[in-house]
Amino acid sequence: MNQKRAGVPEGNGSPKGEKLTGVEFLRVMAKGEKHSCPVCVAYFMPADDFRSGISVSKKLGSAVVRNRVKRILSESIRLSKRALSRPVHLVLVARQGAERLSLDQAKRVLVDLYSKSRAATTIRHA
Repeated sequence: MNQKRAGVPEGNGSPKGEKLTGVEFLRVMAKGEKHSCPVCVAYFMPADDFRSGISVSKKLGSAVVRNRVKRILSESIRLSKRALSRPVHLVLVARQGAERLSLDQAKRVLVDLYSKSRAATTIRHA
């Protein structure tokens, strides 16, 4: 059952090692630096390695909608994490309106949130 599909690139998304576990996820939300925008809330905590987590409430819509939001936010994290000057643990909590985000909009939102964060201090232009 583990066949490769023709034309589908391998290795999209974030590696398993870059995902926050349950305890780490809660710790970042409890003790991390919080910044928000109209479509999401971001929690940052300085760390030795970059890790991230995403939370999407059932209030946003059906499972299809929630999974689409998670995919877009996950990809935007993957593409924009080079803008961080140092590694952080990051938790994104989606708000109403996140279901209408495009990938480009999500990347812009994340870079804006990075620039507000003391945990990320300076932004590298990627």
